Amino acid sequence: MKSRFASLIVLTVLVLIAAACSSGDDDSSTAVDDATTTVEPDADGSGTDSDNGDADVTDTDSSDSGSDASDDEPTYTVRSVPADYPTIQAAVDAAEPGDLVLIHEGVYNEAVVVQTDNIVIRGIDRNKVILDGQYAEIGSENGIIISANGVAVENLTIRAYTRNGLFWTGDYGNDFFVDGYRASYVTVHNVGVYGIYAFNALNGQFDHTYASGSDDSSYYVGQCRDCNALLYEVEATNSQLGYSGTNSSGTVIARSHFHNNMIGVVTSSLSTEQLAPNTGTIIVGNYIHDNNNEQVPSRNHSYQLGLGTGVILAGTTENIVERNRIVDNNRAGVTTLDWIAAILGGEVDYKAVGNIVRDNIIHGSTLDADLLLALESVEQGGQQNCYYGNTFDSSTPADIEVSLSCDNPTNEGLVPLDQLIAKFNIGFDPIDYRDAPVPEYNFENMPGDPATDPPQPAINLPMALDLDSIAIPPAS
Repeated sequence: MKSRFASLIVLTVLVLIAAACSSGDDDSSTAVDDATTTVEPDADGSGTDSDNGDADVTDTDSSDSGSDASDDEPTYTVRSVPADYPTIQAAVDAAEPGDLVLIHEGVYNEAVVVQTDNIVIRGIDRNKVILDGQYAEIGSENGIIISANGVAVENLTIRAYTRNGLFWTGDYGNDFFVDGYRASYVTVHNVGVYGIYAFNALNGQFDHTYASGSDDSSYYVGQCRDCNALLYEVEATNSQLGYSGTNSSGTVIARSHFHNNMIGVVTSSLSTEQLAPNTGTIIVGNYIHDNNNEQVPSRNHSYQLGLGTGVILAGTTENIVERNRIVDNNRAGVTTLDWIAAILGGEVDYKAVGNIVRDNIIHGSTLDADLLLALESVEQGGQQNCYYGNTFDSSTPADIEVSLSCDNPTNEGLVPLDQLIAKFNIGFDPIDYRDAPVPEYNFENMPGDPATDPPQPAINLPMALDLDSIAIPPAS
């Protein structure tokens, strides 16, 4: 895998540098001796260290019996930073599939490029292992950029990069989609575009993560069909968008927290990326509140029209919004609208068709828009968008669960988008992403022992969820 995508990753980085008109010097590829620690998992899943002759090794489990692993048990090597490798990049470059890159406490001014399949990059302490881009303009745009399958990143913090914090990317032109990715117990804040980002990537998940202060969105999943992507128990705040999913069909957002962004959650279809439209996104069991924040970074003026909205379904097909608590978003709770290129960007219009909003608690709009449908034309009715079982105070059209019933819609009172857009036509002066609030570093670490737990590459993901069992979250 290292050689297979070497040219791809170089091209990708060059393109991003050109797009950003920025770059930073980075010595992260410094060559080092191949000092390694080999671990053979015991039958109970724990591991003991064995000296391979290249590094001093201490057995960290004095109670271990010393029994050898069976022939069919996988072996892996711990690449310790900085004990064995001075930089994260050096350890990543030395790693083989299945290995663990274990990063000890410290601030690492690196921009890491990953090209090896099925490795795990893990911090020893989420709050004390920090990748810091120092807002460098040259060479350090992305904290970690990954063009390999099965790579997991866990238990660390990424901050102050001019582009993206943590970024998996395939190459649509060469028909390469990353297969398998995972971010767990990761913090990302104050970055120039996206916090945690998967593009041209399939079969992955973000879980127990926190992302804030992004100039575009805290989380982004884009340009994939049958994405099989999951966001689970993530938090997004103080960004332009908490979540953005463009042309990302087959994504689930569950039991997560989106608050104090400009907009909470946006799913959309857009012609400037491949694989439109967005279909089959499920938004279930989330707490989405107070997304009215003007003190956020914002790079997209057209999106500022949605300030104060909990969820936007823009030009999507058969998305489902169910059993969420969506409150105190003062412009709208859930807005379903056609994507109009002349207003929102791109070259192609996409109709919102067959989306379902059901069984949510929604209140707090000041525009009669706890539930809002805004279509370019209403001559053909509601385009099979439907609503039922919601607890809400206001809607446009009025009596939306009658007018747009899922069983027998009357299509009465529909209002075309051009009569509604003035309500949202506001502007504000966003802040610089470097000035967004910095979170306190008291985040929960991954369970278990980061120092000794065997690596779990991003294979057979996302984890299985019983979506029907996920309830509306409590207010908190």
